Amino acid sequence: MTWLREPLLHFLVLGALLFWLAAALGGPAGGRADRIVLTAGDVGQLEAGFERTRQRAPSADELAGLLEDRIREEVLYREALALGLDRDDTIVRRRMRQKMEFLSEDLSVAEPSEADLERWLAGHREAFRLEPRVAFRQVYLSRDRRGEAVRADAERVLAELRGAGDGTDPAALGDPLPLPGEASDLSASEVARLFGAAFSARVLELAPGGWEGPVESAYGLHLVRVERRVDARDPALEEVRDAVAREWLAERREQAREDLYRELRSRYEVEIAAPRAPGAAAAAAR
Repeated sequence: MTWLREPLLHFLVLGALLFWLAAALGGPAGGRADRIVLTAGDVGQLEAGFERTRQRAPSADELAGLLEDRIREEVLYREALALGLDRDDTIVRRRMRQKMEFLSEDLSVAEPSEADLERWLAGHREAFRLEPRVAFRQVYLSRDRRGEAVRADAERVLAELRGAGDGTDPAALGDPLPLPGEASDLSASEVARLFGAAFSARVLELAPGGWEGPVESAYGLHLVRVERRVDARDPALEEVRDAVAREWLAERREQAREDLYRELRSRYEVEIAAPRAPGAAAAAAR
């Protein structure tokens, strides 16, 4: 039912809720400022909060103390409002602003439908595009160990690897490296984190099935055999549903906040005094 998502309806509901809150707290909407009512729900919330903290129900004395503390809070809150102590308090103003924004989000943002998520994903494909993935083996040759001969050694070892049978251990032809000799299934960013961005980009260009190289990294030279590669692709909704839903809700909440502000802002006439020119205050004092 699309009428449930109409902004005007949300604002009417918000206004009614604010009216009700003001009445419940004894504010100017018609309640008595000298009457405080704690409902059965209020008492239950105090008991539940105590149980969560203490892992047991409160005693009669403890519950009486909780109730008196709640009454104290309400009395002092109302008196502070009556004295206008909230008006110039930046922290209070920010907190009230946040509460209004949260309230607008709760009233205006419903759970997305399947069609909502599909449309949102279609419009944000790039943000959810799945990285290419690769499985490979590598033989490492150290510049520190081999010096100027490292590139010639790499060409020689590459020829050996290409001519070797299945029984040859590639790792025995290279130098030790505290990184895996085999990567079964890594994303492009994971390869870059281990070996560097240039190494990752080069490996993803290699055709699977044969030894290639040398491929450079910050460590030295590598001879690489790509076993399997999966190209980057756009995901189906099922693969990224949770992430898409989070982003969709974040966008709708931001829109709800802006819609509420524009509606409320239109009710005010705003006057902004022009700032004094530099030196005007000193000249006026003379």
